[in-house]
Amino acid sequence: MDSAAWKKSYNFQMLNVRDTLWIFHHDGNWYSADGVSWTKSTLTNSISNLAFLDYVLFKGAVLGLGHFEGNIEQFIFRPEIYASTNMKQWDTISKQSNLPPRFFYHPFVFNEKIWIIGGEDKNGQFADIWNSKDGVHWDKQKDNAAFGKRSNSQVVELKGKLYLLNNDVWSSDDGLNWKLETSEIVKGEKVFGYSALVYDDQIWLVGCNRNGKFTSQVFVSSDGKNWTGKDAPWSPRGGIASAIFKGKIYMTGGKYGGLPNQPEFIYSNDLWTMEKKYD
Repeated sequence: MDSAAWKKSYNFQMLNVRDTLWIFHHDGNWYSADGVSWTKSTLTNSISNLAFLDYVLFKGAVLGLGHFEGNIEQFIFRPEIYASTNMKQWDTISKQSNLPPRFFYHPFVFNEKIWIIGGEDKNGQFADIWNSKDGVHWDKQKDNAAFGKRSNSQVVELKGKLYLLNNDVWSSDDGLNWKLETSEIVKGEKVFGYSALVYDDQIWLVGCNRNGKFTSQVFVSSDGKNWTGKDAPWSPRGGIASAIFKGKIYMTGGKYGGLPNQPEFIYSNDLWTMEKKYD
């Protein structure tokens, strides 16, 4: 699809919610039962600035963890927790949760809890681990974790093991004790800004920025230690949204630019799919 219904943008989310594909966008939300025909939802954007906080699918409901308005220099953060099961409206399940007051982290679900690793606030990054049984009551499980202070980490689960992904990769069997798998995804380069997901028993990194340059290449690994680059047909970009839906990887959005040969940023709203090729 060359141009989807939502505006060209980046740093928004795509989730598979009960076999319906959802786009959680800065300007509203869209859904599709087939990935082709899309409908604008009455469900609003409860989080506001999706570049800073995320939605997460938990026990059949979509939760909005916090509310963020503004930018990194001047912002308003509220520890409100929103939930929707009917995907038509939000219920505010807490106005004053003890959600850690931070941003630039990606919550994930493991062992029937929502987890937060690292992130940052206006004073710096964190190296701690939090989890919650309900999205409202949060407990710090570990401080000064082995992987050190970091933000924008992606965490995926492959074959019962968690993988913490930045430019380096760490693994864990329990979410608390972490082992370094590799210090560099690509030797001699810094890789960041991607969306990570698991497909065909492998970890896929889509929309990679390499040494400050946007690319169209994806990276794939079956163990988190050894990575292979694969060319993709879409234009170079980062900050994309992706999800697994009906046996395919779906990808949309992103931005490209800020370089000497392309100083202006180009934003995208095309929609791509990738599926396994069977012999």
